[in-house]
Amino acid sequence: MVFRHGAFSYDSLDGYVTRVTGFVRAGLAEDAAVLVILPSNRLDAVRDELGPDGRKVGFLDMGEAGRNPARLIPLWRDLVDRNAGRPCRGVGEPVHEDRGAPAIAECHQHEALLNTAFTATDWRLLCPYAAAQPEPVLSRARANHPWWAGEPNPGYDDGDTLAQPLPEPFGPTTFVRFDLDSVTGVRENAAGKARRFGLDADAVERFTLAVHEVMVNSVDHGGGGGMARLWTEGDDLVCEVRDEGVITDPLVGRRRPTLAQPRGRGMWMVNQLCDLVQVRSSAAFGTVVRLRVAKTGTRDA
Repeated sequence: MVFRHGAFSYDSLDGYVTRVTGFVRAGLAEDAAVLVILPSNRLDAVRDELGPDGRKVGFLDMGEAGRNPARLIPLWRDLVDRNAGRPCRGVGEPVHEDRGAPAIAECHQHEALLNTAFTATDWRLLCPYAAAQPEPVLSRARANHPWWAGEPNPGYDDGDTLAQPLPEPFGPTTFVRFDLDSVTGVRENAAGKARRFGLDADAVERFTLAVHEVMVNSVDHGGGGGMARLWTEGDDLVCEVRDEGVITDPLVGRRRPTLAQPRGRGMWMVNQLCDLVQVRSSAAFGTVVRLRVAKTGTRDA
């Protein structure tokens, strides 16, 4: 058996807990390593229902571990790699009620990329989806999962999600062109905007470092430079960097770098620094990287 990536929809907490704990206990019965990553309220309900069996299970809060959905594949990879030769099961609910539209889009991207990341890996992952989610969300969920409600899913679609363009921001924005000589000036402008927006010192530093790293990537891999623009959306500060390069690795930034790895840490670092990172790339429009950092204490992007 290869990677079995399945999902189900739920309309009550009781039904949710029954389905999830049944899946977990079936794994424990075969001595599987089990990791559960859920929103905190449902995480507690599942842990309470498992009782003593929960001591054999790893638990993570989706609001922390998966705030940026690009951080999730490395967590699942760690589970599988640490337990080589042993059955593995996971439960993950990346799409939940505290996500805004940009984060939900990236959750869908994550779900699609799971099928690429683990195409030849033997383990099982179950993803709950609230039946109350809008139909477009559920439709995309069905397209991303080869298994649905315990059955092979005829609606599964393994299309290229990296080539789907991002929506334009509300309101006008201005692009600034940059090259190696002007990266520092654009970075300082981003830092000033972050401070004026009200980000705390830690968030300013994270945002500025991420912006710098993405621009340097554009200089190195995107034809010597690119274009950047900044704007705000609610409690988020957003920076977008565009260049003429094309990303050929859909999992860029989603593999934990090794100590022996000479290069390729940039996008990994960006994913750890930002609350949300969106990457799109195709020959039609080049590469677009959109970074978001939220004010302290705000909801997900």
